[in-house]
Amino acid sequence: MRYTPAQVKEALEITEETLRYWRQKLPPLKGKKGYAPCFSPGDLLALKVVTQIHGLGVNVGELVSHSVEFFKACSQGAWFGLEDKVLVFDGQTMELVSASEEGSWAQQTRIAVPLGPLIRQLRQRLSEEESSPAQPEIVFPPLGVAQGRSK
Repeated sequence: MRYTPAQVKEALEITEETLRYWRQKLPPLKGKKGYAPCFSPGDLLALKVVTQIHGLGVNVGELVSHSVEFFKACSQGAWFGLEDKVLVFDGQTMELVSASEEGSWAQQTRIAVPLGPLIRQLRQRLSEEESSPAQPEIVFPPLGVAQGRSK
């Protein structure tokens, strides 16, 4: 399944300008232009990770050199296979680890982004979008048109 830029903005709750800036800055998004469905579920999850890291005060420009790594990590499989994973970033390296295993990443200062809550948020936002009607209800009842020609 592919998502349009409008669906991405809605799911991530970001502005057109933010998405445009990220498309220019992040190498994995450089070829994704226009309004056609071009974003994969992995792209959507990686962008959700970007929003979380950016929310912690990290400039998106600082993620450029690692963006290929975490886009690849978020595209490794279906979302249900990534729900128990944590994306760990120390400013130099990025790794995807199981949430249940405490390795060397727990011994150092790092940003750890659990993917499970992000996946649940994305699913909820996407299902809300699907349930909203494409065309609003008609507020006024339709009126009949007079029959025949008036003289």
